[in-house]
Amino acid sequence: MTTLGTSRLFHIAINVPNLDQVVENWANLLGVPVPEIIQVPGPDKVPSYSFGHADPPNSCRLAVIELDNALIELVEPDESWEASGRGGWGVKHLSFVVPDRRQAQDALAAVGAPPAYHIGYYPGGTYAFTNATRQLGVEINVKTDDDNRAKIEALRADPDLHLADL
Repeated sequence: MTTLGTSRLFHIAINVPNLDQVVENWANLLGVPVPEIIQVPGPDKVPSYSFGHADPPNSCRLAVIELDNALIELVEPDESWEASGRGGWGVKHLSFVVPDRRQAQDALAAVGAPPAYHIGYYPGGTYAFTNATRQLGVEINVKTDDDNRAKIEALRADPDLHLADL
């Protein structure tokens, strides 16, 4: 039997309509400092692809609250999120850091989930989203810790290289 490769939740991502207010509410509720809100880097720094095509620049913002056992990633998507029909507000995905992304994708396929529809690269890792809402009730994000500096440069020269990773 193929498994995901971990049973440790890395983060839960929640899409919110007003990040400034929601992050303050969470910080007050948990008694923690309000975390920094960051602008998600564009595709020139963090290339990502959905359904086989390069993603356009977006204006998503996010903040991360560290818990003892996992992270809460609060995301304020831009207008393209609502227009895409991919979901609304609330839990977006569960994220797991895995040793082998292909093994994790095989484990998701074994429960009937479709192949990953979105993949992204940042200097310290790769992530891939699978829409497992029918099989697991939520999207799954599998992440691997990879040194992607050379890969990002190669993707700038040939964006279709990402297709081999799906």
